[in-house]
Amino acid sequence: MIRFAGTFLLSVIAALLAQACASTPPKPAPDIPELTSVLETARLEDGAVGFAMALIDDGELVYAHGFGNVELGAGDQITPNHIFHWASVSKPLVATAIMQLSERGKLNLDGKLADILSDYHITDPRQRDITIRQILLHTSGLPDVENYNWDKPEYDSEALTRWALTDSPRELLFDPGTERKYSNVGYEVLGAVIERISGMSFEDYMSANIFEPLGMDGATFLYPDTDIDLRTVGHAGDKGEKHKIEHYPYNRRHAPSSTLNTSVTSLAKYAQALLSGGSLNDAHILDTKTLNDMWAPRWVMDEEKAESGAMGWVVENRPGRTRMIRHFGWDDGFRSALLLFPDTNQALLFVTNDEDADLRAYIFPALDALKARAD
Repeated sequence: MIRFAGTFLLSVIAALLAQACASTPPKPAPDIPELTSVLETARLEDGAVGFAMALIDDGELVYAHGFGNVELGAGDQITPNHIFHWASVSKPLVATAIMQLSERGKLNLDGKLADILSDYHITDPRQRDITIRQILLHTSGLPDVENYNWDKPEYDSEALTRWALTDSPRELLFDPGTERKYSNVGYEVLGAVIERISGMSFEDYMSANIFEPLGMDGATFLYPDTDIDLRTVGHAGDKGEKHKIEHYPYNRRHAPSSTLNTSVTSLAKYAQALLSGGSLNDAHILDTKTLNDMWAPRWVMDEEKAESGAMGWVVENRPGRTRMIRHFGWDDGFRSALLLFPDTNQALLFVTNDEDADLRAYIFPALDALKARAD
């Protein structure tokens, strides 16, 4: 009888705890009221439809806020958990995946693309000299995408392979390794490399090796997998003349270069992992040595020698300023920015569903806020 009473009491306590947990409201996103006020004023002056911002300081998420509307005229307010198209901010994550495969001994960065993808359709004999490292650095000579066909998306599992191996433009612009020219095609080819080496679809590999270990809820390269209730709609146009983009920028054949879909709070976990040397909590995605190799400046991009190309990133190292590791994104209806400051353990994440929004109006005040915290 005593045993029954004890069991009953434990079950009651468990039920009460479960009810308390279920009724506990979610933890509010961290806020900096002064910054929120400045950013909302800037949005009204700029006329941007909406955006989300997140800041990391000392490795911790210290700010996450949404502004404006999910869709023009719909009235739904953007939150830090809403999902956006991040465009070319996809590329740093692809570079991370390639570095993982290299770190695990499955891929040689200086190995030849043609040796890995034996069925890669060669149209220029110089293509046989292209290395994985050159593609990461945009020095392979591969051209850029001419038409993403966002309005005619392909969803089938062979879309990326078909595009990367056969259908993509491939006449080289220069001898591999001699110049630098930004190439979305190159990163789509890297997606095919990830598939070939891992034996998984590109999207599944990214989920299993980056998103899931880091707890990046809702992050995906496969748009149909996004939460319908958290999606945002892209817009364009001058202030007072904004209009919706009729198509969402998604096409599976361009997934590695462009189709990262996530929220600022989710992507912040990726930024936190990189700032902490490749790990977050118990999740490890890269060794610190590998991370530093990925970020090493390897190709000077401007006359002042302040901007250099790294593998999947751009490094800015200007006199009197904190070193910045960054990537921007810009596509139909959306713009984005991922800025890391490893020396101060800080980061800024910004994304908008308005391709004509003035990024400077939002990023500069946020950078000032980070600098004030560092000081």
